[in-house]
Amino acid sequence: MRKSPLALDLPLFEQNLQKIRDRVAELSPTQGDSPQILPVTKYLSPQDTHRLLDAGYAPVGENRAAELEQKSEPGQDPASWHFIGRLQRNKIRRVIPRISLFHALDSEKLAATLDAWVDDHLKSPLSVLVQINIAAEDQKAGLDVIDAEATVISWMERFPSLRFEGLMTMAPNWPAEQCRPVFGKLRQLRSSIQNHLSTEDSQRFRHLSMGMSGDWEVAVEEGSTLLRIGTALYLAPEEKT
Repeated sequence: MRKSPLALDLPLFEQNLQKIRDRVAELSPTQGDSPQILPVTKYLSPQDTHRLLDAGYAPVGENRAAELEQKSEPGQDPASWHFIGRLQRNKIRRVIPRISLFHALDSEKLAATLDAWVDDHLKSPLSVLVQINIAAEDQKAGLDVIDAEATVISWMERFPSLRFEGLMTMAPNWPAEQCRPVFGKLRQLRSSIQNHLSTEDSQRFRHLSMGMSGDWEVAVEEGSTLLRIGTALYLAPEEKT
């Protein structure tokens, strides 16, 4: 595995992105409704991240609060950024004003703290996805799938400053095909939650943030709407093995 930072080769990035887009279009269960590809900036320097954004490839995703601060500018359009990593409550004020979507809401304490902070500091609700630990891995955050449906519905009622737009999961480090049941369970959970919501809330609660560089093709087939892609966008084919 390559370690950050990776040097951004913009033509190579664009070539890789187009290949992924073409393959996504082939695999998407619903024609014309392909998932969004979110370039992950974890492996890029601040300078190369700025180059990527200046070239029009926004939004991008970052999973570290300190790096988000280094790579984003105060007052920059939050639409340029998603935060996809675990968020400590003491870093909310450093992260939330800089982003348009938070992928990893993983606890009631965090939900309550976010709701209160957003109510006090922002003019509109914060869009969030709830992280689900589908495979019940001890080292990963997220709600237990058994309790997730009731929990998410409860949060939607209790935390009005959060706009709940779907679910996120991180699959285990397994061969891609073995991750298919993980992605399928997340899709089923989203559908089950939607059945309890109003039409408006159900339509909003549409996202499935699932699929990364090693398993994105299976995630597309299972209905992903947001692919979090890092190294697959930045490395030449011979470097990806």
